[in-house]
Amino acid sequence: MSIQVSDSFNQLKIERGSKVEYYKYATIKSISPVSDSNNDFAVVINFITDDKDNPLVLKMKDITNQATWLNTGVGVNAAIEAISDWMHTDNPSTNVTVEGWTAPLGQKPMATSIPVVIASDQTNVGVDINEPLGVRDSIQAVSVVIARDQAGVRKDPTFLRVDSNDIDPTGTISSACSISIANTGTAFGLVGTSAASTVQLKEGETISFDAGAVNATLSGIYYSATNPGAEFLIIYTSIP
Repeated sequence: MSIQVSDSFNQLKIERGSKVEYYKYATIKSISPVSDSNNDFAVVINFITDDKDNPLVLKMKDITNQATWLNTGVGVNAAIEAISDWMHTDNPSTNVTVEGWTAPLGQKPMATSIPVVIASDQTNVGVDINEPLGVRDSIQAVSVVIARDQAGVRKDPTFLRVDSNDIDPTGTISSACSISIANTGTAFGLVGTSAASTVQLKEGETISFDAGAVNATLSGIYYSATNPGAEFLIIYTSIP
């Protein structure tokens, strides 16, 4: 029977005709390639709870939806690598034993290396360095580049006071790193993201916003002190 194997919602999905099976990656203990006397290849998946008593066997000749998963040694290795990648995408900290894997591990030339990106919203990842630390010759050194937007830069403060008697007591402050608006007048004013989207800032009230991340900026902040008696004291910082 033909089967289809895929990654679905961070689970291993197996389709056998009208029957669909899902396996959580966290339950997988090991993956190994096997071949029989007919030179047919398969992937054997062992589970933590079954301890090899009830493995999942995926025969390469039955898989119809993965073009590179051929019924060969190369094809079965491609299947193992793909499933292992799915598992690590779901849970990078999961340790998976790949039995019989023949691809050499270690440093790769630039042309065959794989770039790794650590997203800014991820937690710290522990790294084990298995060689002594110390000074290296330049040919053995590893270059480290710190992106410009990760280093702190100077931010300049700006102070504004506007009231209902000004010629134009409205405006929009864009690209501020932080901003504070206090209504020091005797009547309410308006603040918001645009002239069409505002709320009242009543007399005596203060609002503050901070972009948070290093060198991040806020979208436009609109203010209006046209209401008689309204007076705003505005302080914001920006990158020059």
